[in-house]
Amino acid sequence: MTVVLVAGAAGRLGSAIVAALRARDAQLVLADADAASLERVRDGSLAVPTDLRDGEQVEALVARAVDAFGAVDAVVNAAGTEGRLAPLEDVSADELVQLYDVNLFGPFRLLKAVLPQFKARRAGRIVNVASGAGLAGTEYAAAYSSSKHALVGLTRSLAREVARYGISANAVCPGCVDSPMMERIERGLEAITGTKASFVDTIPAGRYGSPGEVAGLVSYLALDAPPYLTGAALVIDGALRA
Repeated sequence: MTVVLVAGAAGRLGSAIVAALRARDAQLVLADADAASLERVRDGSLAVPTDLRDGEQVEALVARAVDAFGAVDAVVNAAGTEGRLAPLEDVSADELVQLYDVNLFGPFRLLKAVLPQFKARRAGRIVNVASGAGLAGTEYAAAYSSSKHALVGLTRSLAREVARYGISANAVCPGCVDSPMMERIERGLEAITGTKASFVDTIPAGRYGSPGEVAGLVSYLALDAPPYLTGAALVIDGALRA
């Protein structure tokens, strides 16, 4: 049975990823900073409240997973935050650092912790949930967009490093997904521009994506994709950036 560690498991997208993996009979290790929400998605899985901003907690998470199951076969980094939308000159350096600590340094810490056992076993799958905003610019979201660009760059660079060990590393780049985060983004843009914000009319598919659609792609990469598929940034956005 494949053991998958999912970070950010309690969010809207994270919980959809958990459901998709669970439906495929994966053995799950769930992590999230929100302990109460994590308990709601646990459903018999090993759940370890973890703040990815804390390196010691991340090391303890991986050790707990290995102790419980002997190894981790795949890691999904689904934790993330959009931060505050604002013109760049209104974003403080502290806000930028805090956003990067979640969106980039958190996955970085988890990958550092799990890679030694992946390399020792010469196998492993890494799926980092980035964003379509990590492949193009996004006005009033320079901090978020740049953090996701960095996560895509980290994924691609790591893929080149670890391919010789039989390890794959891919990024999933969702476009607009029906979620509380998307609602917050729309409200933030409306506050800045004074006009109603919606991206639906710009999407050829005519709608926002569902968390389940993104989760299906993530579960494929974590469980089924050929190992030769590595270093990719797979876009799922209804042809928004086609």
